[in-house]
Amino acid sequence: MNSCVPNGWKSVKLDDVAEETSDRVDNPSKSGYERFIGLEHLDSGELTVRRWGSTADLLSAMKLFKSGDILIGRRNAYLKRASKTEFDGVCSGDAYVVREKAGTIAEGLLPIILNSDSFWDYTIAHASGTMSKRAKWRDLAEYSFLLPSMEEQCRIATTLWAAEDCIVKGERFVSAAERAKQVLMGVLFSKGIGHTEFQETKIGVIPKKWMVGKFTELCQLQRGFDLTEATRKNGDVPVYSSSGVSYNHNEAKVEPPGVVTGRKGIIGKVFFVDKPFWPHDTTLWVTDFKMNDPKYVFWYLTFFKLERFDASTACPTLNRNNLTDVQIPLPPLPEQRQIAATLTRCDETIAAAHTNAGAVKALKMKLINEMLGTQKT
Repeated sequence: MNSCVPNGWKSVKLDDVAEETSDRVDNPSKSGYERFIGLEHLDSGELTVRRWGSTADLLSAMKLFKSGDILIGRRNAYLKRASKTEFDGVCSGDAYVVREKAGTIAEGLLPIILNSDSFWDYTIAHASGTMSKRAKWRDLAEYSFLLPSMEEQCRIATTLWAAEDCIVKGERFVSAAERAKQVLMGVLFSKGIGHTEFQETKIGVIPKKWMVGKFTELCQLQRGFDLTEATRKNGDVPVYSSSGVSYNHNEAKVEPPGVVTGRKGIIGKVFFVDKPFWPHDTTLWVTDFKMNDPKYVFWYLTFFKLERFDASTACPTLNRNNLTDVQIPLPPLPEQRQIAATLTRCDETIAAAHTNAGAVKALKMKLINEMLGTQKT
């Protein structure tokens, strides 16, 4: 224990302020509890549980938890999962159900302590097993830390739960903005910008001034190039695989602008590239935009959802032939650019919000460890 104990702080063990509960629910699907939490629903660093499943198909006995209880992932401790529940339900036996002992600690502070680096360093050090290390409650109960006065505990809890609230609101905004972007794409690719006259076509109603063409009339796709281990050389040229930038190379195969999509392995991701790059063999890339705006092509392929061609085989593959007869709306070039610019601004706003949420999350973890920093044992 750190010998420099601040004035007014005291040393306690986890067992002094919390207890494990192990109430069973034998038939969850008929128990009246609707929500089930497995380890897959617990996220590292989250103070509250935000995801859950249904008890409808659960046949095995589960643990009961009550609103306010904290679930600690006892398996794979390195994932650092400990979150407070805000509803009643059942959970996997691979989670400890931990409840605050009333009057021993400020309300809401325990999940903060259980997300500190100090707690997880201790937990990982005391986990045992080979394939999937588990921490035993009797060991966790011995975890010792320092607690300040109740007034200071309340201040810490209030500060950090305010940060958590900012994170939740920020992530909700990002999710809502992503959904709004999908709606916006549907409107822009069917109604365009500022049109009052429309026509019926093979792909539905579109502005009267637009055309409809086959994908092969909009652009051409070419399969990417193989790059063996022997021919790889470190450099600053990005190599795009079906999952994105996989590594750098010293030679560029294609000059920008470029649009790349997964051909093999991961189908559906689309990337816009604005500097020289090497398209890997697992990709298809646009070789000729035929006087169309590259960003419009990128956004339309993103909207079109190429994963629809995934045949769900052992190794999903997108072939150029899949797109041969696909019909695409073709606005005049100026409007293509306007649509692309609108969607790009929308995406930039979402990216900024996502970055801000990530920054607040990092700040929260920093504050947890700084405010409780003298607790490290």
